Amino acid sequence: MSLRTLGSNNIFKGIFAKQGALTQPRQTILNFRKDNPQQLLTNILTRSDKEIGGYSTVNFDIDPKERCGHFHGELSLDLPKDNPQVTRSGYAMFRTRDQSQSWISGDKYWDWTEFSALVLRVKGDRRKYLVNIQANTPLVTDLFQHRLFLNHPGQWETVVIPLSDFVMTNWGVIQDGSELNKSEIKTIGIGLLDKQYGPYSLKIDWIKVMTGAEVAKYVDL
Repeated sequence: MSLRTLGSNNIFKGIFAKQGALTQPRQTILNFRKDNPQQLLTNILTRSDKEIGGYSTVNFDIDPKERCGHFHGELSLDLPKDNPQVTRSGYAMFRTRDQSQSWISGDKYWDWTEFSALVLRVKGDRRKYLVNIQANTPLVTDLFQHRLFLNHPGQWETVVIPLSDFVMTNWGVIQDGSELNKSEIKTIGIGLLDKQYGPYSLKIDWIKVMTGAEVAKYVDL
């Protein structure tokens, strides 16, 4: 998604704010082209509805030709045969693992206070993916989510999502009035639960957080 498709210029006042106070224009979360891809895999956790007896498959590995991360599998909405309490199934996701704790300072977080946008270089299909951010909140089931809008399925594209546009949910229910605590970010990932049977494939080149000025270098305004 280009910045143009995200909306009017008013939306980007927050993205381009506070430039003079920034110490770095971007921070890399994952970069499969520059970093050791096999080492990055050790920091990736996958989950699917198999945890509740479902039948979806999930994989996250390295595409040998394009040297990028590859999130792929098959989504199934079939309910577990031996668990009548489950009335809905069909999800798959990946995320970064929880960051290492320090015995001195306790939990470790990413501090994104200086940044305004999440930027992803991806190549996907026509499935409806969600970007998930987990911050330090009272409930571990809280997630800040945003649709991963792809304009050119089957092609590499740069997607920009203002951090202020992420919405807090808990078990899929929107929690009104909750803002992302950018100073205490725990994990980031992408999930699929679009209620459609069949294969899915999303390739990830890199994921970064950026200032507004840095975003302008990557995306045609």
